[in-house]
Amino acid sequence: MASGTKSKKLKAIKNGDSVRISGEVFQVDSVEPHEDSPNIRLELKGLDGGSVTFIGLPKAKVQLAARAS
Repeated sequence: MASGTKSKKLKAIKNGDSVRISGEVFQVDSVEPHEDSPNIRLELKGLDGGSVTFIGLPKAKVQLAARAS
């Protein structure tokens, strides 16, 4: 894992967090339950302005990206 990053379970991710998925950094725009399942749905915004929906189990882990200081 790169310096300045740590893994966090999806259920602990909050709006405004920055996450790293496959080397790409995304800003978390919203976090909500996914319909009638135990999954969590993250709406992510890329640094290039694009958006992605990520759906995963609450125990799945992603990397939090280091915050700029």
